[in-house]
Amino acid sequence: MISYSLHLSNKKHALTSTKKVSGASKHNLRQYESEEYCRDNIYVIVGGDNILDDLKKAYHQEFDDCLAEYNKGKRTDRQIDDYLKYVSENAKNDVAAELIIQLGDAEFWNDKTLETKKKMIPIFEDQIKHLEELVPDFRVISAVVHLDEHSPHIHVIGLPIGTGYKRGLQKQVAKTRVFTQESLTELQDKMHQYAEEQMNDHPEIFEGEDLKEIEKGRNNDWSKEYFVRKKAETLAIMDMQLSDMSIEAKAKEETIKELDEQVEEKVQNLVQNEAQKEFMRYAFLENPKTSLGKLVSETWKKFKKWWDEHRREEVEVKARESVLGKLAKFKSQIVEEKNERQSRGKRRDGYSL
Repeated sequence: MISYSLHLSNKKHALTSTKKVSGASKHNLRQYESEEYCRDNIYVIVGGDNILDDLKKAYHQEFDDCLAEYNKGKRTDRQIDDYLKYVSENAKNDVAAELIIQLGDAEFWNDKTLETKKKMIPIFEDQIKHLEELVPDFRVISAVVHLDEHSPHIHVIGLPIGTGYKRGLQKQVAKTRVFTQESLTELQDKMHQYAEEQMNDHPEIFEGEDLKEIEKGRNNDWSKEYFVRKKAETLAIMDMQLSDMSIEAKAKEETIKELDEQVEEKVQNLVQNEAQKEFMRYAFLENPKTSLGKLVSETWKKFKKWWDEHRREEVEVKARESVLGKLAKFKSQIVEEKNERQSRGKRRDGYSL
């Protein structure tokens, strides 16, 4: 049996700013040198060669009219000049959303040829069309298929749009409104069902294979392929940092010894991260075939069992206390601000008498 996954990037992987989108563009389109990846084996289904530029165009097309209406009659210091820049710097909303879709895990694709993997491109194209039908409020900006990693998958970056707002712009970027826990679960179910239909239509790839039932509540970094992929992206970023560091070092005329030391440190970091990535790939295998895979997978299961028995409850309690504490503080601030506004209003009324 093989798996299907559709994950929404969140937390530290969320596209919260234009800088994050620029980084995603470099990774998704392989716009840097790395031995890990091959530019010849990625395929752009939607978008151009700069995702941030495509996103800027979409923002202008979707929000300029609403922005002009919002700014009408307002003082200059209260107007919004650039809505994308405003969202990026505001930190209340993500500037865009990224979905990662995959059919079949690393073990299934391990012995498949590149030509077989290329047959996934039209399948992913149909997935995107189906996604747009299911989520019309998610405007796809970029869709890029990666065939140069363990498993074929597609990165989809889009603009989630909400309308009917009473405060701010009438139309706004709205990741949390478009992708609620309920809507995301429903989307995963329907996309999973569609993937099963596609498997039946492509016996040349999936003959003899069944699709695993969808795992509920798994839109997080603990899923196998998602975790491994994000570790790979971390390594890619380190590659870019290494390149930037070398250029900067030359510009500042650093000594060769200092540069060598920095390079060696980065190399060791890359080696360490590669080991961690490989370990986690084995750890999450459900039915490992090799002795090493079985050893690592069993070790992970034992650790997870120990964690659930001895640490999870304590961590959950502390996390809940922290969240509730912040919520109480936030509510208190709201009450204080409300009282202050009422007090100022009463003072103004007193003066007018």
